[in-house]
Amino acid sequence: MKTILIAHNYSENSFASMSYYLANYLADTGNRVVFISHRPFFNEMQTIKKQKGEIIICSWPTEDRPTSLKDALWYSKLYFKYKPNIVIGHFVGANIAIGLSKLLSFNRVKTFSYYHTLMGQIALDSRGKHLKRNVLIFRKSIFYKFFCDAIICPSDLAQEDLKKSYNLKKGLVFLNPMKDRFQYKNIQNENKIIISYLGRLDPSKGILELIEAFISYKRKNKFSNLFLNIAGTGSLESEIKKMIVNVSEIKFFGGIKYDKVDDYLLQSHFAIIPSKIDNLPTVGLEALMNSTPLLISNFTGLANYLQDGSDCFKFDPNLESMVSLFYKVESNFSEYNKMSDNARITFLENFEIMNYCNKFSNMILQ
Repeated sequence: MKTILIAHNYSENSFASMSYYLANYLADTGNRVVFISHRPFFNEMQTIKKQKGEIIICSWPTEDRPTSLKDALWYSKLYFKYKPNIVIGHFVGANIAIGLSKLLSFNRVKTFSYYHTLMGQIALDSRGKHLKRNVLIFRKSIFYKFFCDAIICPSDLAQEDLKKSYNLKKGLVFLNPMKDRFQYKNIQNENKIIISYLGRLDPSKGILELIEAFISYKRKNKFSNLFLNIAGTGSLESEIKKMIVNVSEIKFFGGIKYDKVDDYLLQSHFAIIPSKIDNLPTVGLEALMNSTPLLISNFTGLANYLQDGSDCFKFDPNLESMVSLFYKVESNFSEYNKMSDNARITFLENFEIMNYCNKFSNMILQ
């Protein structure tokens, strides 16, 4: 039996479900898993006994981001209590968990950190905060170089970004999985072709360019059946509302709760990802899972795993390319049902969660 510590969110119904299922898979196969959950927050430690192993669930001392000395001291006690052999970290929770584990074990612990966000995307969304970004790069470069045995990259693009930004070749590509929640797809709006955006409303996401291209296309094609839905929150929200105030074919939903995401995508013919740079957008996996083909920017890591004209239409995130995309969507809509089926097949072949658990566990336990 090995002890594996995971710092993420112990949630079955969110993007973090990848860690939830990995923890249960590892415990089911005879290991002890110590899971530090940021969200949901656990006031008291819980132990789930399995036939062969167990999961011990706890949370950081407070619901705040774990960055303080108090968090470090708390983790040190946890480390010495369980002495994990392997530590897997996501987002800010990785810094203390991985860093202290390496130091306290005298480099014996195997550590894996996730590379979720591309540096180019951070640069676009930080809006001129060059000093802060440079400090982040320097701090992360030290962390990755001296404290991480491997860095898990959710796409080939992430691996390339890691090499370019940090001059490191220790990235391992493992596609993020998604819990399969699909039931059936039955779109009610038969006289409309609904394209839906879901995600952050920030500059790197290409949302302003998407709206501009859509309005341009509709002006040239008065009898078009295309309609655009937008859901999300972010720094560009007020600007987006101004752009669409007199455009009846664009509907803005604002932020939607996670338990409404599947319904939103199931009632969409296509999900669009117009990012200027992006890793492996979660909404893309959720769309494929819900048999919703993608309209996806070539500048995303996910585009590499899709086939143009089969489960998606690809485009460059600029005005001309997106206007051409809308023409393609309408002129090829007779093939929609086939594309919908292919999107579902792509999800099952590449992003099914149990395949991920099996491959990932084999890698870390070897």
